[in-house]
Amino acid sequence: MTANRNFTQIMRFHSDQPEELVRLAAEWDNLHAMDDIVGYMGQHVLADRENPGEYLIVAEFGVVDPDISAADEAMKNNERPITQEWHDKLLAVIDGEPEYREYDELYRTG
Repeated sequence: MTANRNFTQIMRFHSDQPEELVRLAAEWDNLHAMDDIVGYMGQHVLADRENPGEYLIVAEFGVVDPDISAADEAMKNNERPITQEWHDKLLAVIDGEPEYREYDELYRTG
């Protein structure tokens, strides 16, 4: 049953502004430090060591309501105006559109 699984969204893109990517990630976390954001657990900004300029943002979501999957919680988050505004800021510092991948968690270490 997927309703009780965490969910991860990965954005892959190119940028020549890694400091700005980190700043935007920190801005997102600060905006939501006191907010009851729908299932948002945290994120990672990762730089590809073998492909300079290629980055991933890995955002994790958890179950808030057992009747709603973490993936559905993440989709609700995507529809929020504040998320759309942040996405527009991201688009300003990356090349083109990000590639999105979505994963259901099957296992996590304790």
